[in-house]
Order: sequence, then C-alpha cells, then structure tokens
Amino acid sequence: MRRSGLIALAAASALLVLVGLLYPDEKRPELSLDTFGTGPWGYRAVFDLLTELGFPVARTAVPPDDLAPDATVWWIEPARSCGAGDGQPVPGGGWRGGPWVRAGGTAVLFLPAGAGENARCEVLEGVVVPPRADAAPAGTHPSRGWRQRPARAYELTGDALPRARTIETASLLTFTEAGDWRVRVVAREHPLVLERPFGAGRIVAVADAAVLRNEWLDHRDAAPLAVDLVQAFGVPQFHESGDGPRAPRSAAAYLATSPALLVFFGLALTGVLFTWQGSLVPPRALPGAETATPGLDAFVDSLATLYAGTRDHARVLERYRELTAARLRRHFGLPPETPVAVLAERLGRDRRLAPSTLRLFAEGAPVAGERALRAAVRALDALVREAST
Repeated sequence: MRRSGLIALAAASALLVLVGLLYPDEKRPELSLDTFGTGPWGYRAVFDLLTELGFPVARTAVPPDDLAPDATVWWIEPARSCGAGDGQPVPGGGWRGGPWVRAGGTAVLFLPAGAGENARCEVLEGVVVPPRADAAPAGTHPSRGWRQRPARAYELTGDALPRARTIETASLLTFTEAGDWRVRVVAREHPLVLERPFGAGRIVAVADAAVLRNEWLDHRDAAPLAVDLVQAFGVPQFHESGDGPRAPRSAAAYLATSPALLVFFGLALTGVLFTWQGSLVPPRALPGAETATPGLDAFVDSLATLYAGTRDHARVLERYRELTAARLRRHFGLPPETPVAVLAERLGRDRRLAPSTLRLFAEGAPVAGERALRAAVRALDALVREAST
C-alpha cells in the first residue's frame, strides 16, 4: 500500500515537472507577429531599423482613447481591423480607434492578409476600405502555397515617396480601387497606400503588412520604403496589443488554469489515500526467535559450515593456500602479484621450517577427508606463525 501511494505521488510530481518543462515562461519571440517578433513573419527588424536611424519610435499598448491626440500610431496587422474577415464589422467590436482619430490622431493600418480580402472592409463606422487582391497578374503564380512562391519585384510610386521604390515579396495585396480615398502609393497601377481624413485626424490604410516583414525588409527598397512612410505620415508609435513578452509564470500557476489540474489532484489524492491506508496496516512480523547481530566469529563459522557442506576438501585447501600466501606477502612487504614459488624460495632459507610444510605450501597435497584437511590447515597456520617470528 505504501509503495503504491509513493508511486502515485511520484506520478503527480512528474506531471507537475512535465507541465513546467512544456509550458514556455515567455512568449517565443520568433513566433510573435509584432515588433517583438524575430521570425520571418515578425516585424522586429523595422523597429530596430528606425531606432538605429535615430527616429524616436516607441511601443505602446494603451487603449486608443488614451493616446495623445496628435500622435502617429502604426497598427501592424491590427486584430479585428476588418471585422470577421468577411467584409462585415463585428457587432460592438472591431478596431476602436475612431474617437482618437477624430480628435486629431494619425492611424496607419497595415492590413493583414485575409482580412477583408476580395470584399469591402469597414474599419470604422462609415469608413470602408476597398477590396484587395494580389497585384501580380493572373496566372503568374504557380499553384503552390504562399511560402513556396518565388519572390517577385513590385515597383512603387506615389506622392508619399520621394522617388520610385522597388520591393520584393512572394505576394503583394493591393486595393482594387480607391473609392473616396486619396491614393498615396501605387504598385503596378494598383493602390497600395490610401489616406482619408476623419474628423481632425486621418486614417492611412496599407493594403499588405508584408512590406514591413523581417524576411523582406533587407530586399531591394523595403527599408527605404519604411523610412519614406515615416517621413510622409510622422514618426510612429507601434501599437502592441500584447505588450511584448509575457511576464514569467511558474508551472504551478499555469497548472492552476490548465486542464491537467484535475489529473494532478487525482494522482495526488490517490497517493495520499494509499499512504494513509498503508499506515493503518501494522508492519508484517516474521516468525522465529530474535537473533543477535552476527559478529566475525559467527561469520567465520558460517563460512566453515558452507565449505564443509561442499565436501570438496581439495578445493578448500587450495583456497587456504592462497590465503596463506597473501598473509606472507603482507608480512614480508611484497607486492600482491609475487608468485608462490618466490615465497617458498624465501621461506626455504629459514632452517626452522619443515621441508614437508614448505612442499605443502608450494605444491599442495591430496586430502582424503576432513581430518587431513584440518591437519594441512594447522600446518599452514604454523608456517605463518614461525615465519613471522
């Protein structure tokens, strides 16, 4: 019972450790789709570029209503900026920058792929962004995934740019029409950047946020294009809804909100119950009389009894000869690998030792029974005593 309880507790502890190992304490920056993201689809490179060039760019996560009325804020792939992606605004939701823009702010929206594509997109009440489509001519892209398409060059012109720019990307969305918006940048004669006033402020819509992505910012004129947009619309603050990397959270805190919590408590409760039940059962007592702790004499007697039970007297004598040789090596200070013949030659110089005992030590002797074995052992013990005196 106790062992089963310990196993259940160990399993619960292992689950807690596994949750701690698998749960990332911080948001992985290579997967983040904002200016903290270092992966191909992130936008960390544009923030670092503008910082290195001396522009006082910053990040912010405050609600639009709390922004400075004269600020320029870039929303890169803003969440719910085009409703549910089907051209319809989210009831009571969507992008909430309207009051701030109306008060004098400049909102630059870099729209994500898929949001409002091929349909009109209402970013604010009464403010509709025209449909978008790929700027490349039909049939120029092979029927492969977006990431597998070859890079294409797009020439950009417009009054927001000091000169024509060429960017490179696998696919570029542009607006199919301008409507009541002012065209600021075109790509292959299709509007890419639109602007319109809204109250005391203005809204700028960029058809595809891919122009700022890390994987394309070092291609052609993508980096100069980012600088051109800053000079045309003002030094931006990058709005980050997630406010960057998460604060570290312990495995226990994560487990408290995880579906694994019930499994953990089940295993822990099982272990506690097994341990409690095992403590109610008295320990098993073995029958038999109590015996004292065995000493050296008892150990030697047990070995003697074991050897005697084998009835292999010749083998016992050979083992005792080896033991005698080891005792003599220690007495003479010789290394353990000293042969028995060398020991016998050295003992032969002592005239007190009987030649028969030396032969017994050096060559051994046949033993017919227990009595002969005892006599041989006594002779070897006497040899050691005489050699040590």
